[in-house]
This record gives sequence, C-alpha cells and structure tokens, in this order.
Amino acid sequence: MKVALPVDSKQTLGGGFTFQRNLARGLKNLGVVVVDDPFQADLALISGVTMITKETFRALRDSNVKTVIRLDNVPRNSRNRGSGTSRLKNFSQQADAIIWQSFWAKSYLQDFIDPEQKLKQSVIYNGIDLDVFKATGDHIQYSKSGTLDDVYLYSRYSRDETKMWEVAWYEYQLIQKRNKDAQLLIVGRFSDDVRNNNFDFFRGENVRYLGVIDEPEQMSTLLRSCGWLMATYFNDAFSNTYLEALCSGVQFYRPNMSGGTPEMINLYNVQGREYFSLDRMAKDYAEFFEEVLNAR
Repeated sequence: MKVALPVDSKQTLGGGFTFQRNLARGLKNLGVVVVDDPFQADLALISGVTMITKETFRALRDSNVKTVIRLDNVPRNSRNRGSGTSRLKNFSQQADAIIWQSFWAKSYLQDFIDPEQKLKQSVIYNGIDLDVFKATGDHIQYSKSGTLDDVYLYSRYSRDETKMWEVAWYEYQLIQKRNKDAQLLIVGRFSDDVRNNNFDFFRGENVRYLGVIDEPEQMSTLLRSCGWLMATYFNDAFSNTYLEALCSGVQFYRPNMSGGTPEMINLYNVQGREYFSLDRMAKDYAEFFEEVLNAR
C-alpha cells in the first residue's frame, strides 16, 4: 500500500501539519510506503480540507487514487475567503471515505455533510510521540520558588478567536493576585500590538513570551517545565497541544470542556497515556485505509 499526504498550503505550523508529520512517521514504522507524489499513491489522505486546493482535489478524483478526508471542525468562511464550508461539504461528499478526529466532530458535522450516512467513515483519535512528550527529562526552572505548580503556560499556533486568549489573560490576572510567585509563559503567534504592549497586562504580572516553538523536543522541555496549561480552547476537536501537555504530566487549568476535550480527558483517565502512541494511531489509520482500498 502506497499512501500520500498531499498539502498545497505553505504553512507548516498548526494541528493539521503536526498530525501529518506524526502520521507519516507512524505509517513508515509499520512498513507503509509514504510517497510524495499523490498521483503515484494508492490512497491519498487529505489531512484538512484547507490544506489542498480545489484543483488538486479535482485531479485526485479524476485519477485512480482513493481519497480519504480527515475532518475535525468547521473551516469558517470568514477565514477562508468565503469558501470554507462549501469546500468542507464538496470535498467530503466526493471522497471515498471520511475519518473524524473525535465523536464530537462527527456529531457536530455529520448532518451537514452526510445526513443519510452514506459515506464510509470512522473515528480515529490522534497520537503523538510518547518518547518525546513525557514527564521525565530535561526541564527549565522558570519560577522563583522552583515549584512547577507556580508555572502556567498558554500556547497557540493560530490567532483564531476560538483559542480564547482573552480568557487566559483574565484568568492569569486572578492567579497572580493570589500567588505572587506565579509565572505565565506564552508561546505562539500574536500581533505586534499585543506583544509590544506586554500582552495587555497592567499590574506588573510575571509574564514571559517565548515566541513560536516548532521543534517537538524544545516544546517537550517547555511542557515539563510547567505545572499548568491554560486550557481555554473552545470547541477544539482534539487538540494536539492538549494531548502533548497531558502526556508530559501537565495539568489543565480550568479547562473549557467543549468540543472533543472531554473525550480526550476521559480516554487518558481510562485507557492511560500509552493509548495515545504513534503506533496505535498509525495502526488504526492503516487498517482503515486497507478497508477503503478493498471496498468495491
């Protein structure tokens, strides 16, 4: 079986791109051939409907390559030149199969793209590199007290409003009032105005901006250096950031229990950390790909 993970977007950061790198590694570990040219593959997985152009998708459909769409959430029209939801529906309905990132995503969107449930589909949860994201290993002391419980992290790769930075901003002010030793670390993309104005903090809060971190090893060291993740994301289907934090031993601070977050927390508590391995995720994907290829 030859599998392709096509992408036309020039972006390299974000959940879809992290997932794609993880899956490629996991599939190769299973002996699945991952090819760069999607037209030389038996099957192409579209990791997100905004990651390829309409022209590429049309060309794949005109070829003999089976197409599978991975769905997590709504690509809003306001962020995708007015074509986010139409692309979601058109791509999904023309694909050979769909993989949902969580049961929440399926319950939210199935009535929009597949009301009669005709499409072949499955729910497959994300996995990560557990050899990298773990509680033991190097860490950095950020708090004056030397206590991890005093260190809070907010991390995002996009400026999407659903990442709810303003909630984390407000909650940390209350934390700092109670605990003068608290430290907030901020990672990700923010506008120049926000960064140049100390993220709008005004009481002398202990805040440190670390920029954009795109190396897994660097991110894992940072996570091990924190006690709490400001888990403010609204309706995230199954956040890689959350998953990496959980598997690194970081606690969620007042998590927003929307989207697929309750599923993730329940799986972690019931199945344990090992459930989220790359091998498990890759095996689930490979088995579903075989079903798609063998379907008439």
